[in-house]
Amino acid sequence: MLQAIATALGGLGIFFAGMYLLKENLKKLAGRRFKQLVAVWTRGRFAGLGLGVVAGGVMQSTTAVTFILASMIASGVLNVGGALPIITGANVGATFLVLLATLNIQLFVLFVLGIAGISFTFDRLSEFRTVASAVFGVGLVFFGLKLLQTGVVPMTQEPWFTGLLTLAGPSLIIPLLVAIVLTVVAQSSTSVVLLIITLATAGGLSFEQAMMGIYGANLGSSLQNYLLSSSLNGRPKQVAMYQISFNLITASVMLPMFVIERFGHVPLIEHLVQAISSTLATRLALVQISFNIVGAALMTTLLPTMRRFLAHRFPPLPDEDDGEPAYIHEQAAQEPDSALDLARLEQRRLASYLPRYLDITRRNGKDSTARLDRQNRSFTALGTTVRDFLTGLREAPFDAVGYDRLNRAINLQRLLDGLNETLVELARTSRPTDDAALARRLLANVVEGIDAVLLTMVDALGDGTGEDRALFRAMTRHRGEVMQRLREAYLAADAQLSTAEKGTILIVTNLAERALWLLGQIAEQEEMVREG
Repeated sequence: MLQAIATALGGLGIFFAGMYLLKENLKKLAGRRFKQLVAVWTRGRFAGLGLGVVAGGVMQSTTAVTFILASMIASGVLNVGGALPIITGANVGATFLVLLATLNIQLFVLFVLGIAGISFTFDRLSEFRTVASAVFGVGLVFFGLKLLQTGVVPMTQEPWFTGLLTLAGPSLIIPLLVAIVLTVVAQSSTSVVLLIITLATAGGLSFEQAMMGIYGANLGSSLQNYLLSSSLNGRPKQVAMYQISFNLITASVMLPMFVIERFGHVPLIEHLVQAISSTLATRLALVQISFNIVGAALMTTLLPTMRRFLAHRFPPLPDEDDGEPAYIHEQAAQEPDSALDLARLEQRRLASYLPRYLDITRRNGKDSTARLDRQNRSFTALGTTVRDFLTGLREAPFDAVGYDRLNRAINLQRLLDGLNETLVELARTSRPTDDAALARRLLANVVEGIDAVLLTMVDALGDGTGEDRALFRAMTRHRGEVMQRLREAYLAADAQLSTAEKGTILIVTNLAERALWLLGQIAEQEEMVREG
């Protein structure tokens, strides 16, 4: 039993590690062309359904499909509207395993992990490392789910487990409830459905009890996804809740249909599958397939309503849209001069995000790390979009002035990216300073000084008169000398400083010096724009 628990726990950890690796690398891939490719794949509702059927058939796990889509949404690669039809189709595709019970993708997953992992050792493949890391993350997701199932499925083979089903007697409710519990424990509705079919063909369950057990397995899948999605928020949560709703809504239709057919003698699902096949196992497999086909039809009809409901019930986080462009778009590149103006507006948005790191540093609350990570993700996502947009403008027919503006915009983006990395590092450094009074005073002074310059920079990037640009340039002159004097003063202030405090003071002042140097570079460039 201890071995099974350790295996299940390890599988759960590998699953979440794979999700993290997939999300982080998809974020790096979330460039303009990659988003265009994904948009083509999910352009229409029926294209998304078809893609979902294929994904569900190949992956044989709606849980894996759901969480991969959630990662793509969190990384800005996909929107909720494009993800929901894919999930709908995946529920149909994943039922193929019931008919093709011999299908096993474990070897495929191991090949994926092996090839992607080995590719990390070849320097020649370094340009594909992000793609390889994302593929490796997908492999970990499947491997984690398989390991999780390996740890808990043996319990379904215990006599007391199968006894729960066979001791149900003529009851229809007990198979339903037991199947829900089995699915949550086994982490695989397909495994439970196959177990139910095996028990039914062995005479342990009647056809009606097996039908109820299959419906229970689908309901248990919803509970399983709900538990796994407890850490999700915003739009990724909407996707997970859509998959949960798929089974709940379908069951709310299929269970009354079962009661009507069973007690009202109206020919419905049972009559249909018996007419199609004379084999008990095939009939029960068709029950599982019909559940998901009916669900797909229902959810496709309800798709607009579900989107509105989920957006209202699980709204995006306050800063979730910060990573999405507000001004630049694909058609903007057709007017290169206007495109540069729009890119400038996006860069000013990016600049306005930077003071938030200092606000996180000031508060240094329990949620500081989560806020810092979210803010960094938003900046990185939008920064990548702007950088790709500017890179695409290199082929535009600019005159000499236009090319100079483009070069300045690309250089500004490089400086903003460097400034973001520096401020993130500064915010992370602030965490260990809670018990160092001198370091706290230094950090407070540094934060307020940089904050004033950052706010002036934001004004300068939107300045039409040049006054804010001149002020910005004046504030960044000789800042390196000021930081040097500040560093020496703090190190000499107390002869009893510990080694850790001295180290913190050096790190904080060096990061501040780097931030001010980058701000000075931006100020110099803006001064040239003002003079030009």
